[in-house]
Formats: sequence, structure tokens, C-alpha cells
Amino acid sequence: MTRLPRPSLRLLCLLLCALCSVTSPAQRIIGELETNAGFDGFNTADSMRRQDAADEEKKKNKVVPVDVRSWTVDPTFGNRIDADVDTLMHLFQNDDHPEGREGEYNSLSNLGSPRINRIFIHRQAEPDFVFTQPFSQFIIPPDQFRHFNTKSPYMNLTYTWCGEKRTGHDRFRALYANNVGKRFNFGGIFDYFYGQGYYDHQSTSFMNATGFASYTGERYDMHFHYTHNYMKWAENGGIEDDGYITRPEDQPQSFEPNEIPVRLSATWNRMENDEVQFNHRYHVGFTRVDSDSVRTWETFVPVTTFFHSASLQKYSKAYIEQDNPVGTYHTYDFMPFTTDATDRYKFLQVQTLAGISLREGFNRYAVAGLSAYAGYRYRRYDMPDVVTIDGSPAEVRSHPTESDVLVGGQIIRTQGHLIHYNVDATLVAAGTNIGEFDVSGHGELNIPLLGDTAQVAVNAKVSSTTTTYNMEHYHSKHAWWDKSFDNVFHTRIVGTITIPHTHTVLTAGIDNIKNYIYLADEGTDVTTSGTTYQTHNIVAQQNGSPIQVLTASLRQDLKFGPVHLDNVVTWQNSTQKDILPLPALSTYSNLYLRFVVAKVMHCEIGGDMTFFTRYYAPDYSPVVGLFTTQNPNHRIQIGGYPLISVYANILLKKCRFYVQYYHVNQRDGNSFWAPHYPMNPGGLRFGISWNFYD
Repeated sequence: MTRLPRPSLRLLCLLLCALCSVTSPAQRIIGELETNAGFDGFNTADSMRRQDAADEEKKKNKVVPVDVRSWTVDPTFGNRIDADVDTLMHLFQNDDHPEGREGEYNSLSNLGSPRINRIFIHRQAEPDFVFTQPFSQFIIPPDQFRHFNTKSPYMNLTYTWCGEKRTGHDRFRALYANNVGKRFNFGGIFDYFYGQGYYDHQSTSFMNATGFASYTGERYDMHFHYTHNYMKWAENGGIEDDGYITRPEDQPQSFEPNEIPVRLSATWNRMENDEVQFNHRYHVGFTRVDSDSVRTWETFVPVTTFFHSASLQKYSKAYIEQDNPVGTYHTYDFMPFTTDATDRYKFLQVQTLAGISLREGFNRYAVAGLSAYAGYRYRRYDMPDVVTIDGSPAEVRSHPTESDVLVGGQIIRTQGHLIHYNVDATLVAAGTNIGEFDVSGHGELNIPLLGDTAQVAVNAKVSSTTTTYNMEHYHSKHAWWDKSFDNVFHTRIVGTITIPHTHTVLTAGIDNIKNYIYLADEGTDVTTSGTTYQTHNIVAQQNGSPIQVLTASLRQDLKFGPVHLDNVVTWQNSTQKDILPLPALSTYSNLYLRFVVAKVMHCEIGGDMTFFTRYYAPDYSPVVGLFTTQNPNHRIQIGGYPLISVYANILLKKCRFYVQYYHVNQRDGNSFWAPHYPMNPGGLRFGISWNFYD
């Protein structure tokens, strides 16, 4: 078994789109036929028929409102942050690229496959269950989940595909949101990835089902969502010889991408999780009477808010291996006495907190809001372990737990036009991770400039954090360590200048990290049956000396009539490149024509390019499902290769679609997203997204 089953999603998507688009006209036609045939039920009363005709005319002339608003929610304090509804056509053609919309990720190339951001200041904090870290294309963090408010039922159907039956990928996504009254909204999301992969034993199959609800009243507001994710992906360990990509002329015969030999052919990872997020607040205040020359109205002004949030996260992960390639791929077998081919891990976290806020703006002296809270967090792990029974080793399950008491607060100012800021602080006051803290702040100054408003923003953080349990303790057949690490001390300052008038964004930042924790490959070369193999043994390490990372980035969008040229250039420098490798330069450029046909069809036609300089990029380990530093005895550089794609991106009323030829410049060279994981070959891609408002 080397492939996951492939459903026929293209036909399903087309049928759903066709059904939704024809349902309303069909109902109208049936109604007209019934009326013309005399089946209206009012044949004895002309006045009734006239009234019915008038009502029908009103229905025909009715305009369905299409206003949809979206926001994210701070999972701690419940503050709403406006977010764009994902209906824009720009860069739609890159939505499903595992390397990101602007090519900023290293990945294993296939849809949904593990990835890591090359831009260090854009990397997310280590999640509670560390194994979810490489799946940012699929797993949505709680603070990025979008809630909606709609004036009419809203549905979005999106379908994308590329490649052939044996090599390409499909993705189908359905979003539904509906209001009951002005305040209450509910809906659901279904998202399915299936990537067969251009290279052997590389398939991915991910499914997400989510339900959400929100109520946004004057005195009470609530946000809830439940998510279930199922993920399974095949592991091939990378191709056996990079020369199949860099020097194909040296091979004794030509190979199609899916014929290139790979290191593993009977290995999978599987992950499943359930997550519940609930946040609600009650506001106490007064009613203010306002008036103008025409009318008088009342406005509720919140003064004090009581907030409470609760969350539950339940994860399970399995590493499945149907053969045991010790000596050819793995250095060790730490559990030779077991016949079980699967390593299993589980994680449960329950957290609840409650607090009080003094709201900003209820009078002229309340220039900022103040919040404080206290909470409790419980974690339970489940992982394999070994005990000795009657002199023989045997596998058992260990169930370590952690519990913490949290306290924290916030100072925030969002009103006004000149200055906005917020400072958040969290401290573990008691429990397993006592002394852990995180203080972060954001400030922005808005300056009138050239008829617009320029913005100077500063983000800063200081944190002392314990590492996750699974980074200190990891037990499996082919990776095993138990260590005690010191807290990681991390400081960061990032400044950004945004000039809308010139479409310029300048960013500069510095990170200082002490006691940085990372995964390293300490595998050795093993000779088996006369052949020498590079084997892998992953361990967690801590670097005691500080590491500094300097970052400077320029985003500049240029326009010459219908011609647009968007550019992002990022420079980085890590003071310890062996431990924290980063490319010196990463760029993304997008050259396109933007125009409108017949006043209704908006078009973007052009090409984009991703490029980064050569560096010793992080390697990927199937055993732990995370990125590691490369084995020092077999390090290779990737990069120095531009990836160019051309596309046509079109928006026609409520429908957007694209046609793209990916990797149009395919040629021999260092075309890798990660060591031994080549970029996908050139090929045609297509996507369509349709919005429905009734």
C-alpha cells in the first residue's frame, strides 16, 4: 500500500455549484407555472389575485443584502478584531501552495504537507502539542478563527485541483454562516485536502469539520466553536539521490517524478484532534442620550466587563511503520522486543479563566482599558515507556500530568485616531511551570502624510518559557530521549513603517534567544550487506549561549497604469547558523496586468517568482514529524533557484477562478523546498470559489 484512496471531488464540487445556482430560478419558474395554470388558490376573488400579484412583484424586485462582516476573537479577553472576509481575488491562485501565498515556507511540496517558515519573525510560538507546529496550512489557531455576521445567509464553495489522477491534488471547502436576528450567528465549515503527490509515497488526506456560533449584544456577547481534524500523510524520507533532480543526465535512464526511488515506502503519520473554544462576556454600564437637530437616540456605554473563557484540546498522534528499516534509514531500534508497528501519543489540555475589565472610553479620563484575570490549566500526556518485568523489558504507557495557576492582565487603547497600544502579560503563579511568564506589547502611531495616514508600529515581547513536555521527553522505536531543559528566554523588538500612499512597508527587527531548544540529527553511517547508508537518530538539544537574529524587510508595490509589480524582499542574519539556519535573502515578486472587461469581469494576468539564497535549510524527520538541523556529516545547501509561475486570475460578480501554470521554468538545478524534497514539477492548476447570499 503506497497511496491513500482518492475521492472524485471535481464532480462533487461541480454538482454542488450547479445545484446552488439553479435552485432559486427553478423555484421562481415553478411558481410562475402554477400561477399561470390557475393553481394559485384565489380564483374566486379578483382582489386576492391582484394582491397575490403585487406580493409576487415585490418578491421579484427584492434585493438580497450581501453584507458580510468577519472578525477574530482574543481567546483570553474576548476582544473582537476585524478581519477581511476571504473573497478577494488577489493571490487566490496561490492559496493552496504549501510554500505559502508568497513562497515564504519550506515544505515537502505536497498539499498540506509539513512546512516551516523561512522568515523567523513570522514563525508562530510553539504550540501546546508540538507536533501540530508544521501544519499551519491546515490547522487554524484559536486566535485566527473567524466569526461572521451576515444580513442574508452566506455560503462559500471553493474547489481547487492540479495534476493527474496519480499525481495531483484536490481541495474542497464549504463555509456556511447565517444570522438569526441581528445578534446571533451560526454556521459550519467543511474542508477536505487530498494530495496524491508528484513523488512516490507522498500522499496526504486531511479533513476538517467545524461548527461555530456567536452572539454580539450590547450587554452580553459570546463566541463558540468546535473543530474536529483528521490528518493522515505518507512519509517517503525524501528521494534517495538528489542527482535525479540536479543532474538527471548522469542517471542510467530517465525517470518520471513518481518513479524516482525514495527512502521510505511503508511509513505513515496520523493525527486526530478535537478542540472546543468558548468565550463570553457581560458588560455593565449606563445609557447615554445623544441627539442632533433631527432626532434623539440612546447609546449603551459599557463601563465594566466580566469575562470568562474555557477551552479543551484533545490530540492523538500515531507513527505507523510496516517495515523496520534499522541500519538503512534508522540508526537504532529502542524497542526491539515489541512487534507493534505503531508509536502512539495523546495529549489533553483543559483551561479556564475568569477576569474583569475596566473599559476604555466610558469617560474622558478612561483613556485605556484595564483587565486582570486568573485561571487554571491542566495537561495530560500519554506516551510509550519501558519497564522490566521478570528480567525482560516490556512496553507500558506513561501518563504524566501538569497543572498551572495563571494570572495575567492587559492595558489596551483602541479608540482615537493618533495612538493605539496594548500590553499583555501572563505569569504562571503556581504549579508545574511556576515562574514562566510572557509580556508582549504593540503600539502604533498614525501620522497624516500626503493626503493619507502613515503608521509607525512597534511590537515587543519578553518571555521566559518552559519547553513542552514532548520536547523534554520523547519515546519511540527510533527516537528516545529524557532531558531537563532550562527556561528559554526570548526578547524581540520589531518596528514597522507603513506608507499607504506609496504602498510601502518597511520592517526591521531583532531577536535575542537564550537557551534555544532545537532538534538535531545525530545519526551515523551504517554499512549493511556491503552498502553504506546514512541513518537518522533525532535528539533534542539546548544551546546555552545567546542567539541573535536580525531581520530587515521591504514590501513595495508599484503601479504603472494597468501594470502592477508587487515585491517583498527580506534579509536575515542568524549569529549561529548551524543551530538556527536562515537564508540571507528571501524574495517574492508578482508582475501582472489588472483590468476590467465589460465593467463586470475583473482580471489579473501575470506571473510571480519566489527565490531564496542558498543555505543549510532544516531537514525533516518522519519519526517525530518535525523539522531538525541537518546531520553535520551530510549537510547540503538548498536555494539559489527561482520558481516562476504564470496565471490568469478572474473575478466575475460572485465567482472568482484562476488558471495557473506552476513552475513554468522547470529545469535541472537545485529545485528543493527542503533537503531531499524536490519542488513539484511544472503543471496546470485550476481553482474556483463561489459566494452565495440567499
